[in-house]
Amino acid sequence: MANKNVSPEEQAAAQAADEEKTKEELEWAEKGSLLCRIKNQKVKEMSLVTIKSKQFLNYYSSYWFNFVPNALKSVALSELLEVRSGYQTDNLQRASKKYEFQELAPESRCFSVIFSHAKFLHKSVDFCADSKETRDKWVSVLTHLISVAKHQRVVFNETAWLIDKFQQADTNKNGLLSFDEVWNLLKRMNLQISERYAKAIFRESELEDSRDNKLNEKEFLNFFERLTDRPDLRFVMTQASSDNVETLTVADLQRFLTGEQGFEKVDLKKAEQILDTFEQTVQDKQKEKLMGLMGMRRLMQSRWGNVFKPGHESIFQDMDQPLTHYFVNSSHNTYLTGLQVKGEATVEGYISALRKGARLLELDLFDGEHGEPVITHKRTFIESITLRNSLEAIKRTAFETSPYPVILTLENHVGFVQQTVMAELFKEILGDSLYIPPKDSHRHPLPSPNKLKRKFLLRGKKIILEEDIEEPDEDDSPTDKDKHHVHPHPVSPELSALIGLPSVKLSHNIYQDVNKHPFDGSPSLSENKVYTMFEAAVPIFTYTAERLVKSYPKGLRQDSSNMHPIVSWLCGIQSVAMNFQTAGEELDLNAGLFRSNGNCGYVLKPGCLLDGVDPRSMSKPKMKLGIGLFSAQYLPKSEPGKEIIDPYVSVQIFGIPRDETKAKTRIIKDNGFNPEWRDNFYFTLCCPELAILRFCVKDFDSTSSNDFVGEFSIPVMSLRTGYSQIQLNTGYQHTLDPSASLFVRIAIEEEY
Repeated sequence: MANKNVSPEEQAAAQAADEEKTKEELEWAEKGSLLCRIKNQKVKEMSLVTIKSKQFLNYYSSYWFNFVPNALKSVALSELLEVRSGYQTDNLQRASKKYEFQELAPESRCFSVIFSHAKFLHKSVDFCADSKETRDKWVSVLTHLISVAKHQRVVFNETAWLIDKFQQADTNKNGLLSFDEVWNLLKRMNLQISERYAKAIFRESELEDSRDNKLNEKEFLNFFERLTDRPDLRFVMTQASSDNVETLTVADLQRFLTGEQGFEKVDLKKAEQILDTFEQTVQDKQKEKLMGLMGMRRLMQSRWGNVFKPGHESIFQDMDQPLTHYFVNSSHNTYLTGLQVKGEATVEGYISALRKGARLLELDLFDGEHGEPVITHKRTFIESITLRNSLEAIKRTAFETSPYPVILTLENHVGFVQQTVMAELFKEILGDSLYIPPKDSHRHPLPSPNKLKRKFLLRGKKIILEEDIEEPDEDDSPTDKDKHHVHPHPVSPELSALIGLPSVKLSHNIYQDVNKHPFDGSPSLSENKVYTMFEAAVPIFTYTAERLVKSYPKGLRQDSSNMHPIVSWLCGIQSVAMNFQTAGEELDLNAGLFRSNGNCGYVLKPGCLLDGVDPRSMSKPKMKLGIGLFSAQYLPKSEPGKEIIDPYVSVQIFGIPRDETKAKTRIIKDNGFNPEWRDNFYFTLCCPELAILRFCVKDFDSTSSNDFVGEFSIPVMSLRTGYSQIQLNTGYQHTLDPSASLFVRIAIEEEY
């Protein structure tokens, strides 16, 4: 525990010591050390592992055939996700079952580096060091570098990003860039301008005292400032300026942040502090402080240009209502990395889903060969993982991103004997974190997310007594003769006692189910069933107002594609099971909904669904939404090596059928670098509480389908009015891109 009486001087000294230690470790890692790679459960020969230029992890990879020389692999540090000590990957856990392996590679010397993979989830590379000290040093260095890379992804520093580009382009490492090196960089960065124009800006960017046809770092930044001139921001500044000029005084900035941007409690003193933070030009102390164009660019890339309503990016909702009152971020076949008919089950699926904000995980459980249950996919070629290893990984990661409860849905195909073993495993590994339902839990609403903080709830088959599914306010309790067990598949009493959300089935009479089902009962509905009920106007809303319901993709989705979540949410269904390994519009909308409320995995349902009302009955316009789409910056190519893109933006509203609509900007030819549209769109919404806005940038192709470039989705009720610089999710897995962005203006007019 930290000493609260530490003086500022002592804190500064401790920080300086930490920084010095980090610097020494980085220098050590750049020289490298010999490590054994562990592959296919075998310990390979030692080879050099290094950090290169604080940008890459370099290591050697061997092939199946010994006569093929080892290949040098280089992984960008920005792709690293985490580093783990010990036997904490599937590969090491399988290998460690053999005593010989533990002798060669003790757990105290092993560590694993997890990084992004081009397809599906991600990959782990396992190493064994010559000592625990060397292992710990590598873990410390890599943890620091991963932390720095994560911060850079979230907080975009344009100057640092450009310096990184400069260093990449400086192939001979002489600290200078020729025009050819700059020209090649521009082509990679998705900009098609005339070579003559680029050369003119190149010459203008050279400082007077160093005209050598080369750019140093400072001149390179000058070059980009000229190249990426922002007429849209110049317009915004002129509008915000009291003198109609392209600079803002402190008073102008204060009015802009409160009047246009909608921030409260920004007085002149606060505005001056903000100006000092983002305007890096040295100010004349004798004159009034001013913010210029570059300061405005930095301001828009900060929280003052965040599209989220202030507070909505953190937990802001009431978390003391029953669990059934919230949408729950839910994963499907969480243990899979790819298709549902081949591939492998892996603990990485659980770790990845939890880190992305999932609060409901699926465990498909079968009898294991060694007396303990395993997780796999039935009737497929999926290699299994043990329940024990999975629970240990889940417990380790469960509350890293959110303190709120994790629901474990048990698809229980385990025989009676191993079910008892399974119950013991849950109690042994999860311990006090396991929610044990009280005996009368069926008679009361579920506890709130706050009451269930850092708890695991098991959801699955339970031994249900007939008395448990009768109306709770029945005067005459049934006699012992009337009691009987209702469970077509035998469930072990030890496991049954741990189930906090027992499975129930919906009948053809929803109102009867509302009266008879236990309050903690939780049915599952297939995708087709949800659509049928929605189209037939079955009053499912009455049921979901009081019970937690899960929907799941239809069985034909063997490719791990996703069901569209919107219809389930409109029905009030709390848990829509998504294949987290499959990127696309459906998963984008799921991420968009749960991005609000601090990505804690729980979002409070709107009042109409809590009251059991069909949201389609809302026919009176409640909101007018205006979107001005100005420009984009640093859009990537749809695929590496492809031609310069022709971008356009699709602006789409998802929600009740009456509100759903889509609009598109015009297409900009050959410019993913800084395209400008200046298009305006207007939408009228009857149920904004359930509406999600999605921006999707695509590359127009006249001969085939338009390729995905980037997207951002957000609940309409979380939009902040004013100007925003929106970071996009790009690439195969739709991951946050620190540089690619849209510049927009949001206007909202509420009608009552």
